[in-house]
Amino acid sequence: MKRVSILLVGLSLIALPVAAQTKGSDKDQEAIKSISLKWQDSWNRHDMKALTELVAEDVAFITVAGNWRKNRKEFEEHHTNARHEMQYKESVWTTKHTEVKFIRSDVAVAHVEWGIKGDKDPDGTPRQPRQGISTWVLEKRNGKWLIVATHNTNLREPVSNK
Repeated sequence: MKRVSILLVGLSLIALPVAAQTKGSDKDQEAIKSISLKWQDSWNRHDMKALTELVAEDVAFITVAGNWRKNRKEFEEHHTNARHEMQYKESVWTTKHTEVKFIRSDVAVAHVEWGIKGDKDPDGTPRQPRQGISTWVLEKRNGKWLIVATHNTNLREPVSNK
């Protein structure tokens, strides 16, 4: 019995640091949440260079329309060409809430609730304000958190934070 107890204590001492690593630090949590606020700021200034700095070189970006952009260059071209020159030129993005879950200490998933108003359809017709959720996978590379994958979707109904 004594050996079993010692074994259980030993396993616990090994497991605790591993569990702690997957939580991520408060500093990392705040760094990821600040990315969603930087996204809002870059979007509202229509600064696509700054927006692009938030994503990894090999980002996989899925738009609300289901278009797949497979790297930073395609991400930037998608947002620059016609989007923020016409469709989103007068749009205002609001980051409403960001929830972060760490997979490992250097990998996290964030769900970002957002709202947008003032955007237009490709033909210039004004759109109704809408809400959505972006699911981001982030990785800490060389000490910096970057979005490595994202899927964006419009909400059909308001989010319930139960």
